[in-house]
Formats: sequence, C-alpha cells, structure tokens
Amino acid sequence: MERFKSLHVRIWLALGILFITIVFVGMYVISFLYERLYVDEQINSLMTSGEELQSVYHNYDSESAFLWRVQWTDQSLGADVAFLTDEHPLISEGNSDNGGIHLDFVDATERQALESGETVVMLRNHPSYDQEILGVAVPLNENQELTGVILLSQPLASVYEPLGELRVLALLLLAIVIALLIVTGRVISLEAIKPIQQMQHTALKMAEGKFQERVHHQPRSIELKRLGESLNYLAQTLEEEEKTRRTFIGNVSHELRTPLSYIKGYAEAIEKNVVDQKTGITIIQSETESMLHLTNDLLDLTKLQSVTYTIEQEPVAFAEIVHDLITRMEITANRHNIQIQRNLDDAAIITGDAKRLEQVVRNLLDNAIHYSNPATTIYVSLIPWKDQHYRLTIQDEGVGIPKDQLAYIKDRFYRVNDARTRTDGGTGLGLAIVEEIIKKHHGVLTIESTLHVGTTVHIDLPEYIFDEVSS
Repeated sequence: MERFKSLHVRIWLALGILFITIVFVGMYVISFLYERLYVDEQINSLMTSGEELQSVYHNYDSESAFLWRVQWTDQSLGADVAFLTDEHPLISEGNSDNGGIHLDFVDATERQALESGETVVMLRNHPSYDQEILGVAVPLNENQELTGVILLSQPLASVYEPLGELRVLALLLLAIVIALLIVTGRVISLEAIKPIQQMQHTALKMAEGKFQERVHHQPRSIELKRLGESLNYLAQTLEEEEKTRRTFIGNVSHELRTPLSYIKGYAEAIEKNVVDQKTGITIIQSETESMLHLTNDLLDLTKLQSVTYTIEQEPVAFAEIVHDLITRMEITANRHNIQIQRNLDDAAIITGDAKRLEQVVRNLLDNAIHYSNPATTIYVSLIPWKDQHYRLTIQDEGVGIPKDQLAYIKDRFYRVNDARTRTDGGTGLGLAIVEEIIKKHHGVLTIESTLHVGTTVHIDLPEYIFDEVSS
C-alpha cells in the first residue's frame, strides 16, 4: 500500500483510469447512438418500403404487377420481402431459398394490431434461419378485414455488422490511448515529479545543515517554479543566518575569553604575590563588570529581537527625556572640552516606552561624546518631521566612520576600530540594541558619517495622536 502513496504512481493511475474511462464511455455512447440512430433508420426504411408496397397493392389491378414490384423492392432494398396470406403462406420472398415464412410467424397480439391497420415492428428469431431478425409487417386490409401481410425482414447480424467494425476501431483507439498515456505520463513525470524529487533532496540536505544546496532545475510550471525559488530563498536565508550565528558565537566567545583570561591571570598573580593584591582585585572587579555588562546586553538584545516582546505604547514627553540626559552627560563632555548645543521642540510627544527611549538617547549621546575630538561641539535637535513624526538628530565633530564600514555599523559586535576595544570598554552591541528598540517603536534609524569630519544620527519616531474627546 505504501507504493500507492507515491505521487508518481497516483498520477499514472489517474491518467490510466481517465483515458480508459474515456474510451469505454466513448464506445458505449457510439453503441447507444448506433442502436438508436442507425437501427431506427433501418426500421424507418423498411416501414417506408412496406407502405409503398401497400399502396401498390391497393392501386394495381394485376397481381403479377404487384409481385414484380415486391421482387424489385427486395433486390433494391437489400432485405427479404415476403407477401403472406392465409391461403398463400408465401407468395414471394425474393432472397429466400427455403420454405419461407408463414403468417403464423406473426403472434396473436401483432395480428390484432395488423387487423386494426397498424404496422408492426418485430425483433425475434427467424424460424428458418435460426437467427434474430428485424422485421416490419405492413397490413393489407379489405373491407376492414386482414387479407394479407407484407413482411420486410433483415438479419440483425447484418444490421450490427458496422458496429463490429466500430469495436475494432475502438480497440485500435485504445492502443493509441495507451501509447499517449505512456508519453503523457513521461512528460508529467519530467515536468512535475522530477522537480519535486529534487526539491525533496535539497530539503533533506538543508535538514543536515548543508544550507549551500540549491534547486537548479527550473520547471515550466509557475507554481513549481515559485516553490523552487522559495526553497532557494529559504536556503539562502538559513545560510546567512548560520554565518551570522557562527560569527555571533565566535564574537561572544572572544568577548568572554578576554576578561576571563584577565581574571584567571590576575588571580594566579595574586596567589603568587606577583602583583599587588589591591591592584589585582581592582582589575578582576573591572573585568567582572565588563562580563556582566556584556551578558546584560546580550540578554537585552535577545529579548528585543523576540517576536513576542512588545513595548509600552504610551505618550512620552520626548523633549524632556533628551533635555535631562544632556544635562546629566554634559559633565562628562565638559571634561573633554566638548560642548553640547540643543534645539528641542518642547511639544514633542512620542508614542512608546519612556525607559527604552531613554536607553536609546543615552547610548547615542555616549557614542557622540566618546568619539568626538576635544574642543568640538555636539549638536542635538528634536523637530517635527513629515508624516506625523518627530526627528531626533545627534551630530558630532568626531573621527567619523569609513564609508565602506558604514553599512555594518549596526551589526552585533561590529567595531570600526577593534584595537580600541579594551580601552573603550564597549561591547559592540549598543547600536544593534538601539536599532531593535527603534524598530519596536515603528521608527527609523539612519546614520551618516564622513571620515575625520563627524557622524550624524537621525531617529524618526511617530508622534502620539491624542484622541478627540467630544463634549
């Protein structure tokens, strides 16, 4: 039974059943129509000839002339024509070489119909030929009495002979249909089954982790072609995700290995009295905080990237948040002789989560201060923007970002200068977290930068729309 679950086998069976059904239904329809049309036509022909002889019988005074007409009809019609009476059981039967047919051949019911002047159609066994015949009996009445019968008959074998030829033709047609079935099945197998089998092979390879596999066969069917393209797109996405996963694991391993190496090294140095105990413990605490910071950022990023994670959708006085953070971070900026100029629309109300928005602004301001050159200015503005949005812009006059690296700046663990990692203290996850928060707020994060000139960050966030309360 497992074999019949195969799509390949099912297609062959369906085509076979369909074609054979068509042939047999066609044969049945032909037989039915032949019997209804051709046989009926033969009956009508016999009845017409019989009625003509009936007319001749009544109009001709000479019996010999009538019998001559009977013989002529017999020869031209191709059927047996007999003139029957009670006194003369067989006056003439043109094609008969035997004793002929008696009037007793007509049964009582049919004789009664003949006496009433009705023409009778008969299908029965011939008493002399021992075969079924098609017969038409035409009454000859005088003074409302039956005086004779004109019987026109034809063996059914001759009537159905053309049908036998049709059956031979149908068998030939069946052979052609079987050949077409083989060809059609082959074509369908190549066009449908083979691409599906290749897709199955590709899917199994993908399940084994071989995401570089692709569906190379391009079927003509639009549906199968789209299915193959979808599978290739899935494979490409999984391959990219696998590369990202490996890079992510490698980066996490590197970020954790470095502080762990410091902790292990200084712990051993303290144990052997190689370094001052207080200095060693301070460094161990610093590296522990770095690990904790990294772990918290990883957990935060994972949570933000979850589909099920949602943020609060409340009105937020965004200008107030930006103003407070600038005030708090100006102390750090002033240490490096960096000024912060602000232009904030105090009426800016944003839809979102106040704590998450504060996290975004703090991260961006920290980066701007961190990478600005001394004695420069950071410009912060919050203004109304198009499509009922507000735009926050933070522009610094710092080191800038190379053009070829700008596209990767928001990737996890990406740093423009890896050499600064230890001294800068960042995890490389800040902008990745910022972007996820902005996405959750249905906003857009844009970064523009010119090397040795500075960096400009734009954040577009939807304005909070107050419901109109009718009085």
